[in-house]
Parts: sequence; structure tokens; C-alpha cells
Amino acid sequence: MGMSLEPARPVPHPAEDVADPARPRHVIDYVLARRSIIEHMKVDALAREEVCDADPYLLRAAKHHGEQTERLCPMCSRSELVHVTYTFGDDLGFRSGHVNSSQDVAIMANEYGHFRVYVVEVCKSCHWNHLFMSYVLGDGKPRTPPRKPRDILE
Repeated sequence: MGMSLEPARPVPHPAEDVADPARPRHVIDYVLARRSIIEHMKVDALAREEVCDADPYLLRAAKHHGEQTERLCPMCSRSELVHVTYTFGDDLGFRSGHVNSSQDVAIMANEYGHFRVYVVEVCKSCHWNHLFMSYVLGDGKPRTPPRKPRDILE
């Protein structure tokens, strides 16, 4: 492999001391927002179409990559919710914004310095979807993002 003539891209996040890269930090739980929407549905009879509006791509990700939970959907109470996990971060380069399994995310925590994980709950029956939680993983060591391989299409 030859040397790259491109200058190194500045790393947007500072280095940080991390004891366990796979342990979530900067956790944001969206349970209160979820509860508010559910209560709003009961009181104001908010149209189901306004909250059960999952994007077709999210539904496809839920079908093929979703991880089953044991919680019933709060809207239809017919099916169990699935979690779809997305990862975003400058360290991920072209991999930012992809769906990953929880096992892949645990591996990535030791391979990247800093990235945010978003977990979305989805009902494949009624199309309820809501951001469940987000958190940061990584070993805290800034890295140059990986280059996109030539064989990957946009």
C-alpha cells in the first residue's frame, strides 16, 4: 500500500480516559418523552397515524436487523417491540449511520474512539416507533476514520 497524499482530517472530539469502552456513557433515556406521547394519545385522542408512522426503511431494518424485546407495543398491544440500533460518529467514517447488532456494537466499542448509538423501538404490526435511548461508546482514543472501500456503492 502506498502513502496517502491527503492530509489527516482533524478529530472533532477530544481524547478521554475510558475504563471500559463497551460500557455506555452519556446515556439519554427517552422514556419520559415516550410516556408523554402515550398519555397524549389517551387524553387528546391523537390520531394513530401521527405516532404509528414508521418510515419504510425503518420497518425494513426492523424486519431484517431488529432485535426482539419482551415488551408489548404500547399502541396495539399485539406484538412485541424490536430494537433497531444505529451508530453515528466521525470515527466511523463511511460506516456512520448504519444499522448494527448489539454484538457488533460491543465489538466496535474497542475498535473506535468515540461514536453514538441510537436504539429505536419499532412495532412491525402497527408501525409505532420511538427513540428508546442513545449513548456513547468507544475507547476514547481519537482515530482517523476508515476509508471507504472502492467496492462499496453509495
